[in-house]
Amino acid sequence: MMTQRQQRPARGGLRRRQAIPLAIGSIAGSGILFLPSAVYVEAGRNSLLVWALSTLVCLPMLLMFEDMVRATPDGSSIQAFIRAGLGDVVGRCVPLLFLSLVVVGLPAGSLVAGRYVARALGAGAGVSVVVGGSVLLVALAANLAGVGATTRVQQVGSWALVAMAVVLLASAATGRGASLSSVAPDPGDLGVLLPGVVLAFWAFAGFENLTFLSRELRQPQRDFLPVGATALGLYGLLTVLLTVALAVRVPRGQVDQVVGLLQLARTMRPRPVVVAAVTVVAFATMTLNAAAWVWGVSRLVAAAADAAILPYALARTGDRGVPRRAVLLLGGLFAVTLTVLGLLPGSLVDAVATAGAIFILLYLLSITSYLRVRGLSPRSVANLLLLVVLAAGLVRSGWRSVYGVVVLLLALVAQFLQRRRGR
Repeated sequence: MMTQRQQRPARGGLRRRQAIPLAIGSIAGSGILFLPSAVYVEAGRNSLLVWALSTLVCLPMLLMFEDMVRATPDGSSIQAFIRAGLGDVVGRCVPLLFLSLVVVGLPAGSLVAGRYVARALGAGAGVSVVVGGSVLLVALAANLAGVGATTRVQQVGSWALVAMAVVLLASAATGRGASLSSVAPDPGDLGVLLPGVVLAFWAFAGFENLTFLSRELRQPQRDFLPVGATALGLYGLLTVLLTVALAVRVPRGQVDQVVGLLQLARTMRPRPVVVAAVTVVAFATMTLNAAAWVWGVSRLVAAAADAAILPYALARTGDRGVPRRAVLLLGGLFAVTLTVLGLLPGSLVDAVATAGAIFILLYLLSITSYLRVRGLSPRSVANLLLLVVLAAGLVRSGWRSVYGVVVLLLALVAQFLQRRRGR
């Protein structure tokens, strides 16, 4: 879940035990609603390998971000990090990548919440589109009114998701189900691993927000790595256990890629209460998530317009400092994506994988910048190996990666042309 940059804490900062729950909340987001089921349907018996690999590939990046925190303990944006090693032209492409990401990822996430509501009510696909659209409308209206979701409210939403997942796990552990053979690794089907990692990466979409959390720590240089590693490990374990619970309670052929956790909830007692609770949590947390993303990206768009990366008209703000035109631009782009996904309901998981591919592109740029700034060292070599793995994952994902690559290439061409005109 994308969180707003938090206020500087009271004097003294947070201890590690206080920071770990905040770090988990920073990583946790709407992906936990559907990725355990989506990954299980796509990767089958190798689902746990996908989750293990997805979590492991974050570790070298955690070391990379720790070095960034040591250099700038007050927190730094990923755009500044990429600009430091790759130059201003590439750095100026970052806002466009985030914009292209959010106009796909948020409508897809809102439709996930819509499908939860529709399935709980026994309604059709039309209801899921209406509910998904209402999630986005609430997020847009709140931002136009200047009402941003506070950090505390966002953390409550994240922890509601985690609490829901723990309850589902507890029920699955006490119930009768199939054997664990349904998630025993299959060496003959390893080709699903890298495309599965690209899909699963959406679960770690808030990973770079840990760098913003560094300003909350009492001793950022010392505490960032243990806090981040602990949060990453616990969250990765949670996704693994949810996948196992679903696999042993619901046959793979019957698992819905989007609302698998709702299917798991239907195996619990009292079923109506649990299903209703899961549905409410899914809708509420996705709405908070959408509001936070709109808040952050609208301001990113306005800042990019002010820097002549986007049309200057988008930089204008209202009386409350709200970038209204940027918010309205997001609303128009959301409407296009929501319409396409409504007409092609089977493409929802593909849209999520596409958004995950853009995050991987951003991390590839970060790693390349890190290599240029730091040179060869044990940490940079580990990230170099990771760069190869992530790049291979994008290639194996095929057309799901095309959108992000095209956006990056067009952004680079636009920046070069703009530089040439300026000269």
